[in-house]
Amino acid sequence: MGLGLVILGIILHVTDAIPLNKQLYTFSYVCVTSGAAALVFSFFYIMVDIWNLRYLFLPLEWIGKNAMLVYVMAAAGVFAGFINGWYYDDPHNTLVYWIQKHIFIGVWHSRKVGILLYVIFAEILFWAIVSGILHWLGIYWKL
Repeated sequence: MGLGLVILGIILHVTDAIPLNKQLYTFSYVCVTSGAAALVFSFFYIMVDIWNLRYLFLPLEWIGKNAMLVYVMAAAGVFAGFINGWYYDDPHNTLVYWIQKHIFIGVWHSRKVGILLYVIFAEILFWAIVSGILHWLGIYWKL
């Protein structure tokens, strides 16, 4: 079903029947995103429940158990705003800017690849470790 929805959405976009990216949600956009979500969910189901590779995906379980903390601190930008509030001599001389520029973008010589790797390793991995430590301590932020 997921693959069918992705293919339908792409066909609608390529034939210019319903464009994929507009201001409002279009039928092709909904087909592509819901189909992609179904494929990712199916992948996780096969890996965790059928092939029993649960330990490989424990960081995602920890993030899910502290989802409110990760959302407020990472996705809403509270933690990054706090870190970026401390700078030296110029607002662009922050720790986050330095890490992005010198470690990720400087090493890979590509802004897009550098920012992608920064998000994967400095953001997602950081919050997975924080969530794992809080899970180990039995601390959960919930409503």
